[in-house]
Amino acid sequence: MILKIDFGNDFIQYISCSTKVGRKMNSIQEDFLNWIFDEKKNTKYWALDYGERIPNYDANAIIDWLNNVRFKKGIAKAKLITSPQFKIKKKLYY
Repeated sequence: MILKIDFGNDFIQYISCSTKVGRKMNSIQEDFLNWIFDEKKNTKYWALDYGERIPNYDANAIIDWLNNVRFKKGIAKAKLITSPQFKIKKKLYY
C-alpha cells in the first residue's frame, strides 16, 4: 500500500507498506506522535532550535517506528519511495 505523508509547507514523502499496516495508520498515528515527542524513548529525531530541543522528523522516522517499534516482530516492513508507481491509497497529515 502506498501512503502519502504530508508534513506541510509542500513537504511530501511516500511510504510503501503492507496493506495491513496501511489500514491501521489512522488509528496508530497518535501512538507514533507520542513516541516521537517522548524524549526519554527517542532522541534520534530531536534537534536544537534556538537552544531548545524539539522533535525533527520526516517519513524516515515513521518508517523507523513502524519497523523497529510498533511492528518489530512482524513481517510488515515499511520503506521510503521517491516516486510512487501505484495509486496512493491513503493520505496522512503530520
